[in-house]
Amino acid sequence: MNPVDYLTPFMEVGRAVFDGAGNDHVMSLTAEEITKALELKGCFVKMKAYKGDHIEVVGSKGLSERFLFGKSDYAKNWACFNLPESVVCVPNLADFDIQGEKALMTTEGIQSFAVLPIEIRHETVAMVALFSGAPREFTSEELGFVQTLAGQGVQSVLWQRRVHSMIEKEREYLRSFQEISSAINESLNISKVLELVVTKITTVLGVKGCVVRLLDAKTQNLYVARSHGLSTEFLQKGPIDAQRSIAENLAGKVVVVDDVFTDPRLQYPAEMAEEGVRKLLSIPLMVRGKVIGVLRIYSGEGPKFTKHEIDFANAIGQQCAFAIENARIYQRLHYEYQQLLVDFGYEGSSE
Repeated sequence: MNPVDYLTPFMEVGRAVFDGAGNDHVMSLTAEEITKALELKGCFVKMKAYKGDHIEVVGSKGLSERFLFGKSDYAKNWACFNLPESVVCVPNLADFDIQGEKALMTTEGIQSFAVLPIEIRHETVAMVALFSGAPREFTSEELGFVQTLAGQGVQSVLWQRRVHSMIEKEREYLRSFQEISSAINESLNISKVLELVVTKITTVLGVKGCVVRLLDAKTQNLYVARSHGLSTEFLQKGPIDAQRSIAENLAGKVVVVDDVFTDPRLQYPAEMAEEGVRKLLSIPLMVRGKVIGVLRIYSGEGPKFTKHEIDFANAIGQQCAFAIENARIYQRLHYEYQQLLVDFGYEGSSE
């Protein structure tokens, strides 16, 4: 075997990444460069799918579609078809004892193989499999080269997926904001608007639930106007005192609670924990500098609320406050108009 050129594959794959090539091209090139550098029969790279819990082929070279995509009742136990926990090397297929996989490899002309996990941030997210048409030992140097080069390609795919996910999320935020704004402009049915608000926020942010509470100026209690995803028992746990339950909202401040177990600003922390709530985002609903209620978003175990999520919820909260004020103005004008008719003795048309 000729001395292995490790530099050229890194240059070719790196150039493709920096040129902004698509994921399919980068991973196919990665498999091709590995196959060529190690003089293999073939190679494939599989990784966790962008959506779902299955793994998929993202790049291959020298292998038939039957071998890559063929299904078998035994496939779930095969070394080459599941993300491995550690490196698996089989220098001679004759020594391999899983008959279903052995038969498939023999038909493919494979006599030795190696499977390597690809870890990103201490998590196995992909695998690379090497196949030779003759018995051979894979050296630690070769395996290190393969893991590093494939890792470079996988990292590029993950980065592009992350960017795509961020763009998708921003588009979803925009669509939801536009839908709620349109509902506010087209309808004075505040119940319908608030139902849309709490449902959309719960769905878009992927949280446990959401509630709009309005402030009673006389009692200073916050009563439920609309909710989604939360149990009746939780919502009826007791009166919510605006002065005791995240009082900073009354000063117009957005409040993030990262741990309901330890935050002293909560009025009912035990009931929140029982409901499965671990994190809370509370948005004041303000009209002309005056707080008229709160929009509260409840999350279970999971990451902290991001700045984008907080900004999105805050923007929706202000739209919500605008809708509530519009409805109240309309109701007030309608009442005053009816009173005016009564004062003038109008009893309706005689026609």
